[in-house]
Amino acid sequence: MFSHIDSALGGRPCDLEISNVSILDVYNGEIFDGRICVNGGRIVSLSGCRSRRSLDGKGMMAVPAFFDSHMHVEATMLVPWELARILIPHGTLELMMDPHEVGNVAGMDGIRFLVSLFEGVPIHPLVQVPSRVPSAPGLETAGHHLGPEEVAELLREPWAVSLGELNYQNALSGKEEYLRKIETALSMGKVVNGHAPGLRPPELDAYAALGIGDDHESVEPWEVVEKLRRGIWILVREGTTERNLEGLLRPLIGKMRDFRFFAFCTDDKHPNDILTEGHIDYCVRRAIELGIDPVEAIRMATLNPALHFRLDADLGSLAPHRLADILLLRDLERVEIDTVLFEGRVVFRNGGLIWSPRPKEIPEEYMRSVHVPEGLRPMDLLIGAKGEEALVRVIEIVPEQIVNREVRRWLPIEGGFIRAQYPVNHLAVVERHGRGGGIGRGFVEGFSLESGAIASTVAHDHHNLVVVGASPEDMVAAVRILEQAGGGFVAVRDSKPLALVPLPFLGLMSTEPAEKVVEALEEANEAAKELGCPLRAPFMQLEFVTLPTVPDLGMTDLGLVDARFFTLVDPVLETK
Repeated sequence: MFSHIDSALGGRPCDLEISNVSILDVYNGEIFDGRICVNGGRIVSLSGCRSRRSLDGKGMMAVPAFFDSHMHVEATMLVPWELARILIPHGTLELMMDPHEVGNVAGMDGIRFLVSLFEGVPIHPLVQVPSRVPSAPGLETAGHHLGPEEVAELLREPWAVSLGELNYQNALSGKEEYLRKIETALSMGKVVNGHAPGLRPPELDAYAALGIGDDHESVEPWEVVEKLRRGIWILVREGTTERNLEGLLRPLIGKMRDFRFFAFCTDDKHPNDILTEGHIDYCVRRAIELGIDPVEAIRMATLNPALHFRLDADLGSLAPHRLADILLLRDLERVEIDTVLFEGRVVFRNGGLIWSPRPKEIPEEYMRSVHVPEGLRPMDLLIGAKGEEALVRVIEIVPEQIVNREVRRWLPIEGGFIRAQYPVNHLAVVERHGRGGGIGRGFVEGFSLESGAIASTVAHDHHNLVVVGASPEDMVAAVRILEQAGGGFVAVRDSKPLALVPLPFLGLMSTEPAEKVVEALEEANEAAKELGCPLRAPFMQLEFVTLPTVPDLGMTDLGLVDARFFTLVDPVLETK
């Protein structure tokens, strides 16, 4: 600390001076010329000082590094050092990550291990401690349970910044477990993250009264307005299939006085989309294109989330004492990133990484987590019925959205089983944690598979094995292929894999280089298209069919869940 004072006052040289830059003051929107001095990884002066090293900013704009205010590392399918390789060029150094996928599969030990993998990686892992492991007790089978004591223990970790997203169904259930988790987080001065798609008053009032601090599930502008009125911050989401940014911001531009209580997040974004369009830099760029002032857009990616999560003493601005996580932009409005510094160390410059990842060993216990029932047969994935046809509940996909709709369709009964007819496909969730081997069965519309099957061991939030198909035989083959691979995504036709994305780390992530994962994912997406699927990101869409906390319906290993009433329902309404 004394060395910082000495450096700022010129008594001793600082570690680095960045000269010839314009500095964006995110506090008042001013842009001024300055010289950023860094000592011990922190900014000590904006007016210059003696230094051991200098960096010519070449007249560029210095802004704080970007925050992803809510994301799941597991959704990227990449281990931390590979994720850093593709995030650093896009300026995201602060990850507000909720590892409830790992928590559901591997519990507290898994979460701690995931965080340990960030050691030596130039990214700040800021953990939103999972609040709902499992998400829907009694409606799904997860690998672990994190109760109030486990959550309190994790919240005491130095990397814990908030209580992770708590869905309104659990929060408003009145169950002591969730109230204790909220009370513990608030007593520690930590934010409680929300999850409230489509929630209206008076339930929204009750939800806010619990102390919920934010929400990333808004799809319609009215949701934003209602939540803001109740003091709930808006995390504007732009992921792979959750495309909400334009739909939320465009109608609000010119109507909102300011965007002080907005931040950006990706929630779930596949690596191919990060490489092709960007990350939080894409959100900033898109917001500017829609008409938001560039300084306001930068604030939404920097100071706003830092203030919300009470991290502004260290992050979110370019001011003395703050960590020197700095971006140098060639163009502010186009968000063209030339240089990235992590704690005062250049890690990206002029199109190239100046940091080399050091892969770490993954214990075998985390590499073989997929265990499905022995002797699984095609008929085990079908719904038995008598008669000639059945009226059934069907999950209808809403493309590029997390929500879905319940529709009803008449389907034929053949050989004692209800048979899907195009465009409706069979849907099944097979328990894979070795906790009973349950199978949920139903129907889905929107994947439109004309033949074959696709399957995934990434299935929110229980992360059992989900498979959709036109052929029960191909569905069983897909299950077996993923079990042998240790998890991942697969597309199958005639019982043979067309494409496979192995995700052996807990059935959620790969240990391969990012480029190899992206190549495999694109092959899998193309294979799904060959089977007739029209969706841009079929495997991400498949992951959310199993989510029992987002309306209308979700499929788990225990059956079909009506997320509106948080209860199991029969897929079959009537037979004749």
